[in-house]
Amino acid sequence: MAELSADKANRLYFREAYRTGEHGWSVDQPSRYAVDFLKRLNRLVPGGKLLDIGCGEGRHALAAARMGFRVTAIDYEPLALKRARRFANINRIRGITFREADVFALPFPGSRFDIALDYGCLHHQRKCDWPRYIASILRVLKPGGFYVLSVFSPRFYLFRGSHRQWHIAYGAYRRCFRRQEITALFSQDFDLLKITEERGRGGGFWHVLMKRRERGAHVRRLLHSGTFASHNVR
Repeated sequence: MAELSADKANRLYFREAYRTGEHGWSVDQPSRYAVDFLKRLNRLVPGGKLLDIGCGEGRHALAAARMGFRVTAIDYEPLALKRARRFANINRIRGITFREADVFALPFPGSRFDIALDYGCLHHQRKCDWPRYIASILRVLKPGGFYVLSVFSPRFYLFRGSHRQWHIAYGAYRRCFRRQEITALFSQDFDLLKITEERGRGGGFWHVLMKRRERGAHVRRLLHSGTFASHNVR
């Protein structure tokens, strides 16, 4: 029952947050950690196609578009996209396509994007949904593409002093990650280039830059999961 309520809680929470604009996170200031990663990637794939997953009001999509990336920004909440489009128009920023979409059903062809950016989306997903979450991203991210991820660490204020890693609090499902969990979750398909923990008063986040391995790693992942039958060769 608790698992069934998590998605519903999230949808109700974000709908109200974007209706009122009262949610506690920055509307127009992107994370400096994400921006630093994007600046680095701008030298490697200038003008690349970037997917912003769970874009909210669009603060990271706008920052990426300013750097020259061709941005597709998605969110499943129409009110978030309405606010994001308005901010883009106010700031006269072009090069962004806003689209209503769910990360579990991305409406794009395979290997479309050079970069996927996820600021604060994965940590609202149940652990049982992580495999299909990652599979969805792998499908649309080019081999050799980059993944920028920001998720709660145990130092996030809602988890400090607690032994629990997840809860439904203040209306939404949230989970924090230990460093070793991030490594275990992604190391099969990605090379982790940099992982930094943001601390301090406004901290409590892991910021991770990864590069997707070539297709051989994906085959190994399928073998490991049992998708292909294994045979002993003598």
